[in-house]
Amino acid sequence: MRCLAAVVTALLALVLAAPAAVAEGEAVDVGVFATLDKAAYLPGDVVRMNVLVLNNGPGTATGVVVRSSGDLEFTGWGDLTGPGIKLGPGEQEQLTVTASPNDTGAGMRQRLEVVAAEPDTAAVNNQASVDAFVTAEQVDLTLTVFGDEDADGVVDPGETRAGLQVTVRGGIRSDSFRVRAGADGVARFTGIPGGQYSVDPGLPADWYLDRTTRIRLRAGHNEIALGARHVDLGKLHATIALDRTSYAVGDTVRERVTLTNTGGTDVTDVRAQCGVVTIDYLETNDLRSEGWGELAPAGPGAVVRAGETRTWEFTDVVTQRMWTYGFVILRCDFLVPGMISGAHATARATVPGGRGTLGGTLVSDDKPVPDVTVLLLDRSTGTTVARATSDAAGHFGLPEVPADEYDLRPLGPWRLEDQNQGLQVLAGEHVEYQRLGLLPGPYQRDPDEPAEPEEEEPAPEPQASPVPAVLANTGVNPVELTAFGVLLIVTGALLLRRRPA
Repeated sequence: MRCLAAVVTALLALVLAAPAAVAEGEAVDVGVFATLDKAAYLPGDVVRMNVLVLNNGPGTATGVVVRSSGDLEFTGWGDLTGPGIKLGPGEQEQLTVTASPNDTGAGMRQRLEVVAAEPDTAAVNNQASVDAFVTAEQVDLTLTVFGDEDADGVVDPGETRAGLQVTVRGGIRSDSFRVRAGADGVARFTGIPGGQYSVDPGLPADWYLDRTTRIRLRAGHNEIALGARHVDLGKLHATIALDRTSYAVGDTVRERVTLTNTGGTDVTDVRAQCGVVTIDYLETNDLRSEGWGELAPAGPGAVVRAGETRTWEFTDVVTQRMWTYGFVILRCDFLVPGMISGAHATARATVPGGRGTLGGTLVSDDKPVPDVTVLLLDRSTGTTVARATSDAAGHFGLPEVPADEYDLRPLGPWRLEDQNQGLQVLAGEHVEYQRLGLLPGPYQRDPDEPAEPEEEEPAPEPQASPVPAVLANTGVNPVELTAFGVLLIVTGALLLRRRPA
């Protein structure tokens, strides 16, 4: 868990170090991110919180302080609790603070807020929170996974399922335990390490338990019931349409969402999960589903009756970041809580005008591959947009091209390890791909070079007729003998026809 927290912090530092897309004078954009090294602690443990404070704005932030409140008394803040620190554009401060566990029964939650002396242009990253709880070395668990037919969250007669093979994963030692539920539908775990666990209930097809569900096992005996839902999304179909194929920054995007249920049962609590989830909370070129009413990710959820088609219309605005990418995209899964995928639909439009450069390094078996020509291809038409050849270090660079996502094709006896990988060109920026793996593959010809004309095969030279063989010493060759035989047959036939009756 400590390694995971360190990796997450490092990733955040790398991603968020880039300057903001649009400079606004000397404004600042401070943010704070925090992770705990564990989800659960023993009473004598030390709670370690990894904190990242940064300034993603174009101006210098002064007097930057972090206000910490909650159940824990962390130490080791340095000047972040006063008088504050200074962060230049793109600068960051990483530190680890510590505290002793203090769980009075409701868990431990800590809230952080970062502020600067200057006005902040975006308050979305100014707050963070973490939570954990205190557990024991060994605990007991009785877990009931039931089919919640009436969606009331209560175990009713007939809703338990005997024989389910229930698996729990996690705990303070990252263990895995599997138990088969008894005739009463209860899976009993005895003497397992405490902590936080995920649950794999082994349910039959079309029954779902929310995959984000985590159970907290504290000291003593833990009795937990989890209700599963029956959902058949195989008959739910989705389409998305945008009102235009091209936009400019500031334009309004009009979105039409259509869901059709071709099945014989109603689908309830449908929600739209749109866009790519990022750990850095930075703006992307994805349109989102927040504010979509009943279809919003937080619910309350829509109902699509059996045989029904429903249509919703929403609006959004094209941002500067979408221009940087060269396109705007709305990609959504329509599902119910507990599912990780559902009815999928995507719509895309261009946001033209920006140009950027791109580079990469070709490797095979971790060794650079020189003298390979690569083509940058339009993903829609397959046409060549740019080309380059790798140098002795396997590196290539491509000139300014329109901002967009492209395919990369190596020529010769090579193919990319990830043939579905798209390469993104960002307006006004240079994007560098540190490692593009190559594997031996079918020979790829250059589609822009004219095909070599096929060589015509020369006509065969005339040859003399073979000398016929001579039969013994009669002086008659086979052709003559055949003709003579045919003559005898014809003559015989005529004689037979002329015989008197």
